[in-house]
Amino acid sequence: MGYYNCPDLIGEVFSCKPLTCCEIATVMVLATAKAEKNYVIRGFADEFRDLKITTRDSFSGAMAKSSNQNFGATDASVAYDWAIRNRVKVNIFCFWTDGESWAGARYPAQALAEYRRKLNPQAKAVYVTLVPNQISLADPQDSQSWDVAGFDPAMPRLIQMLAAGEI
Repeated sequence: MGYYNCPDLIGEVFSCKPLTCCEIATVMVLATAKAEKNYVIRGFADEFRDLKITTRDSFSGAMAKSSNQNFGATDASVAYDWAIRNRVKVNIFCFWTDGESWAGARYPAQALAEYRRKLNPQAKAVYVTLVPNQISLADPQDSQSWDVAGFDPAMPRLIQMLAAGEI
């Protein structure tokens, strides 16, 4: 599997007007998916679920599918747990989030390390934080895991370059 897109589904106080973090993340996920052949779109909160978003969806249709899925606490590690449990080989995990991942028993970097041990040692991870804060989801010692801050239309291209090893 190529790209594994994981938008944060929590529409919290960290939203900007008129779009929430969830809505911005969904638009960016759809833009990335439209540029890639192999992708999966699942949303995370305290569980990991199929949002049933496809490249056939319009941006407003995709936002409607994700916005009505707002559920639970925020735990980015559930994406890795699901991929391990279902034995899904992923090249790059792309998280679009407000950067908060305070729920769960471990940090996302620990779950990524387990995923690499069990399924794909070359798996990469990009955490695109749409709200500026002091939180890092990536292990700073991990050269294949990145925290990227901000909302930029060039983000899908940056992720393509990271996935291809061009950066």
